[in-house]
Amino acid sequence: MKKILFLLLTLTLSPTILMAEEYSEGIEYTQYEKPFPVSTGDKIEVKEIFWYGCPHCFNLEAPLNKWLKEGIPANAKFIRMPGIFRDNWLVHARAYYAFESLGQTEKLHHALMDVIHVKKQRLATEDQIADFVSTQGIDRKEFIDAYNSFSVDALSRQAKIMTGKYKITGVPSIVVDGRYLVTTTTAGGKEELFKVVNYLVQQATEARQNEKVKVTNIDDK
Repeated sequence: MKKILFLLLTLTLSPTILMAEEYSEGIEYTQYEKPFPVSTGDKIEVKEIFWYGCPHCFNLEAPLNKWLKEGIPANAKFIRMPGIFRDNWLVHARAYYAFESLGQTEKLHHALMDVIHVKKQRLATEDQIADFVSTQGIDRKEFIDAYNSFSVDALSRQAKIMTGKYKITGVPSIVVDGRYLVTTTTAGGKEELFKVVNYLVQQATEARQNEKVKVTNIDDK
């Protein structure tokens, strides 16, 4: 009878409680001492740190896109940030922000991933990427102007700074709401990664709610 009651109790537990038993700080993910600012307002920020030359980032594209279509929580917003560990990664970072500036991120982001990893073309310079972009129906000069713009330069510098502050040691990595860091390695694989991300979105949601309660209590005093 005790076993039956325990089983019934377990089945009635909320998904959040069950998930809390599955993932642990220091194992599947890391928690930062202090949350970093986010750019998504009331939405929970899910930020992928990637590099176009990384085969693991390319291999994550399929499960990532599936998650974006079927599994992303309603209160979360996905964004990308190019990681910059070495000076030669800056070319790809500037290319990504140029795509954003032109409003062509979704089209050119996936196309550049494919041409590098499927067609095995090494696009590692501004001219090489500009030539590629021109084959995608984008004006070459417009891309170069965006690539060398002040805004793209500022965003790329910020990405390099944040790569260090997030303590990123490899890509792809995902930072959830500036609070938690998870990778495919710590999560246990590509498929498990987004289960951990969803769990961390819930954790971040609860953390925000608790912080609002604290602020309200302070204001009431």
